[in-house]
Amino acid sequence: MNGYMLTKVFEINKTLVVADSIEDAIRVYKLRSEQEIRDVCEVGSSGVIRDYYAIMAEPVVHSVRSWELTHVTFTGVDEWTDIEQLVDIQRRYPKVEFGVLVSRKWKENGTRYMSPEQVKELQGRGLRLSAHFCGSLARDVFGLGGFSEIHGAYDGMFDRVQLNVATYTDVAPTCIMPGPLKEVVIQQGRSLSLFEQCHIASGDHVSVLLDKSGGQGIDTPIEVPLYAPKVHVGFAGGIGPDNVIDKLKQITSSPNIGKFWIDMESGVRTCDIFDIRKVEEVCKKVYEDFLNKNI
Repeated sequence: MNGYMLTKVFEINKTLVVADSIEDAIRVYKLRSEQEIRDVCEVGSSGVIRDYYAIMAEPVVHSVRSWELTHVTFTGVDEWTDIEQLVDIQRRYPKVEFGVLVSRKWKENGTRYMSPEQVKELQGRGLRLSAHFCGSLARDVFGLGGFSEIHGAYDGMFDRVQLNVATYTDVAPTCIMPGPLKEVVIQQGRSLSLFEQCHIASGDHVSVLLDKSGGQGIDTPIEVPLYAPKVHVGFAGGIGPDNVIDKLKQITSSPNIGKFWIDMESGVRTCDIFDIRKVEEVCKKVYEDFLNKNI
């Protein structure tokens, strides 16, 4: 059994609720009394409910937000991006994170990259930054372990590193040691096998981005995994100004969700150039039409 998938499921008024304990379930749902408790229910890696756990309680009077949106990530800042505009966005919308695509072949890979010199200009500007390793750079982390390349070139710039390995099925992950990094994100598409192996090997600093689109802007259904309360989970796939509120509502309507973030790339580009106006539009909607209404 995978330890990080071990949790409890409660039924409250015919709704399945994932929580660490009875007390947490009652606290989150503001239940005024607990009248009957049956068996303990644990969900293993197979997702099969082996026993049954029921709480017969009075109707919910008021629900408390059990989720936390940690980052709104905009990936693919490029050579045309005005850094001063990024600083302004960050100041007004503190949950924003800017994702920097990093590849050894950045010159050959299109318009979504900054040069190494431009990336260094982001340092010391008060920006929340994540590095998104692509291609052989991401593969080498699995094969060799560690992040010596990013530590040497961009020491201290990034809190998080994402490994874009959703299309790889032939890599054998080593135990990832992030050094000063706070978090390592494993991008996964239809299969979660690499993430599961990394999480088992390296613990809670490994999180997952659920991304069947792979940065192509393909609108994919939101599927909240059963282990979401135990793991920091990101969602991507066709998110942009026109649907960001609907996507957030779909995510937060799940009783399984805990800490999460959203990531968008193609959805905030125009003619494949990072579009600060679309970034601003997303931020306004997230803060004014979603977060401010879900305090």
